[in-house]
Amino acid sequence: MTVELRYARPDELAPFLQSEAASFGFQWGEDEIPDALLGLDSNTVLVAVEGDQLVGSSAEVPFDMTLPGGALVGVTGLSWVGVEITHRRQGIARQLMEQQVHRCAERGSTALILCASQGDIYGRYGYGAATLERKTSVDRRAARIAHPLDDHGVRRLTTEQARDVLPAIHDRWRRSVPGGLDRNARRWTLRFLDHGWQRPGMSALFHLVHADGYVSYRVRHVEGPTGAENVCVIIDYAPITAEAHAALWQVLLGMDLFAQIDSIWVPVDDPLQHLLTDERQVTTRALIDGMWLRPLDIPALLGARRYAVEIDVAVRVRDRLLGDATYRLTGGPHGASCVATGDSPDLELDVADLGSLSLGGRRLTPLVRAGRVRCADDRLAGRLDRALLGDVAPQFGTPF
Repeated sequence: MTVELRYARPDELAPFLQSEAASFGFQWGEDEIPDALLGLDSNTVLVAVEGDQLVGSSAEVPFDMTLPGGALVGVTGLSWVGVEITHRRQGIARQLMEQQVHRCAERGSTALILCASQGDIYGRYGYGAATLERKTSVDRRAARIAHPLDDHGVRRLTTEQARDVLPAIHDRWRRSVPGGLDRNARRWTLRFLDHGWQRPGMSALFHLVHADGYVSYRVRHVEGPTGAENVCVIIDYAPITAEAHAALWQVLLGMDLFAQIDSIWVPVDDPLQHLLTDERQVTTRALIDGMWLRPLDIPALLGARRYAVEIDVAVRVRDRLLGDATYRLTGGPHGASCVATGDSPDLELDVADLGSLSLGGRRLTPLVRAGRVRCADDRLAGRLDRALLGDVAPQFGTPF
């Protein structure tokens, strides 16, 4: 039977969620589905239909994303990507992904972004891992602030109180961090609902709020060597200033009834360990890929960001879906320009590798050494490596 690709009707969203839940191995209660759908619109859920059965889907979620230097560009996030378990290995996912590349490019989106459930799938469609997700654990009982603040200025808010405070702080934070994504009112509503399926095995949300940042966390109870222990699990992390960062951690580390503080949101360049008398109390348990980025409008993506040093380079981008092209990229700390050119390329790379480099968190020279990127000479590669790196590590702070 033929599989048709089209955008979902409103009455198909609930079946869509149930199909996705089966693919990922969980179930929705009927009363939970309306809330789960808050982040979606039927006209942005691309579905694969065989007869009257949904056999695949990929939802499109619009965002404004921050680039190195602070510019905002419109991107499209892909979420709920999946194929019915009875219809795997039939090319349905490929059709969905390729259509969305073409459709979103035609609509003027600068890039596609997603969080990959598997690391070997999305490179073939032009996605590259653009941020690193750092899993950390802090031994709260042993960690000590080296220079405690006399007045930390942190308040604990209930979720009801936080509704009116956190969105404005988060908007300031996401504009200061490459990869930062906006959150619309519906997405905030979904986060604050705090259903059981949003916190498996953990408590409801708690919020520590400073004028220039906040941390939201849950409590998980674990069995330790001397009995039950409390673990603080950071869920949302948005310190804007150094003062707010130090103040929030001073309060977190002062929670005497907690054994440790776990997170996947403390970034790779976070200064936490430098606040402590013993840096070893911050343990990095894993570094894994976070946001994957697929460039669509390369002149808009590269021309809007800033670069650490002045550059003038012709870049050849190989793109199986949208076509190969060469661009002249010039710019520096104060601005940039990227236009199509007929010049001979100084640098040649796949669009997926360009995606990895776009937010300033991945290095160019390892890709050159691995043979994935071809560069005219080593000195140019070194200069471009420095130019592409951002002042702040990019972060994937808003899952979708």
